[in-house]
Amino acid sequence: MTRKETLIATILLILLGTSMHFVHHVPFFNHFLGYIFPVTESVMAHMKMVFYPMLLLSFFFILSRRDIRELGAPILGGLAVMPLIVAAFFAYWIFVRHELMFLDIIIYVVAMVGAIHLAKRWSRNHIVREWWPLWIAIVLVIIVLTGFLTYNPPECIVFADLG
Repeated sequence: MTRKETLIATILLILLGTSMHFVHHVPFFNHFLGYIFPVTESVMAHMKMVFYPMLLLSFFFILSRRDIRELGAPILGGLAVMPLIVAAFFAYWIFVRHELMFLDIIIYVVAMVGAIHLAKRWSRNHIVREWWPLWIAIVLVIIVLTGFLTYNPPECIVFADLG
């Protein structure tokens, strides 16, 4: 990715991910959309807001470059920053015991910038590119898990509705 592409992708994906957060308020929202879009104010919802835009970035790269090997780097970048989201949330939750929207936004923006930076860095890695079948399997597992856990969350603060 060039610097221009990186900047455009970063801005568009941050806007897309942020707008995903509010889809559950639209009148036509249904059960199926909840598999992709957040339905609660939880840490997991913020992880979905990273995963699905990065998956969209992967699809864009695959289609624009006509190369399935472009799948892995954005997915891996998104997965790599998800622990950051959990850690940052709990770092401030310990002190304030409630959600702070401005901190959630900062955490999200930093996570997306980090994910895109890592995707750019790993996009030329031979192992990441050649293991594209593994990335397909991981994407499918994550889609199934996030869909299931959206409507069947375990008793864990990561999945709790904190809003």
